[in-house]
Amino acid sequence: MKILVIGGGFIATSLVERLEIEGCEVIVYSRNFNSDIHCRQILGDIFNFDEFKRVFIHKPQVVIHTAWITTPGIYKDDDSNFKYAEFTKKLGQFILFSDVEHLLILGTCAEYGRQSQPSLAGITLPSPLTLYAKQKNVALESVKSLLLESSVRFSWARVFYPYGQFQDPKRLIPKLIYSIRAREPISLADTTSVYDWVTTRDISSAVSWIIANELPSELDIGTSYGYTNLQVLQTLERLLDASDRSTILDNHALGVSEVYVVNKNSPLLSAGWISQDTLNSGLEWVLTS
Repeated sequence: MKILVIGGGFIATSLVERLEIEGCEVIVYSRNFNSDIHCRQILGDIFNFDEFKRVFIHKPQVVIHTAWITTPGIYKDDDSNFKYAEFTKKLGQFILFSDVEHLLILGTCAEYGRQSQPSLAGITLPSPLTLYAKQKNVALESVKSLLLESSVRFSWARVFYPYGQFQDPKRLIPKLIYSIRAREPISLADTTSVYDWVTTRDISSAVSWIIANELPSELDIGTSYGYTNLQVLQTLERLLDASDRSTILDNHALGVSEVYVVNKNSPLLSAGWISQDTLNSGLEWVLTS
């Protein structure tokens, strides 16, 4: 199977490795060369669509769109979110008249907005709060309406809280690991919200499962188990043999009591896919990689 992966970030890196192990012929189209990706890479700017569409000369059967701004500290309200949404719409329009059989786009749990219970794809209504989440939702609705009556299979997979190898060091888990190893003080801004932490290798497994099985168009990728930031910190301290730090609750803020967790009746989980990583095994993998 020929697969085009758009974007070369840390999720794409794990995804490409998985797809190649499964025997797929993979091409990555991204702005920058990634030395951790070993398949063919084509460098280019997705916002120059006339340049980008030339990649389809390679006749991919499946297109996986992972590209979007995720830079910590700016991505939630950056104006480039409009450009990514517009690109995604153009991608859907182009694929409508191509030989592509399946378009799979990675969405985000942020599309659900602030929730007080686990989210269920197809049932829980999106209520995006940030520009990032709103434009993701705009992209979903645009492509869904374009491909609704077509022969192209469309999948929108909302990724919950990803972590794994090659993650931006400014993200929470890499920051915590660094701080624990450096014996720096840690002050969590939120200890009451519950998040569905999912490894990139589980995300890659889920994407592979989606490609291989007939499923609803809107899906959630997560474990269905939620953990607070404090639980993540305590697990890391134990794995790094730093329990002598004695995490003090007074050093941390309560937060906003959000729930970003996949419902156990999620279409993906109901179809038989199961995450392989627990929080413990996932963090061990990150620490030893």
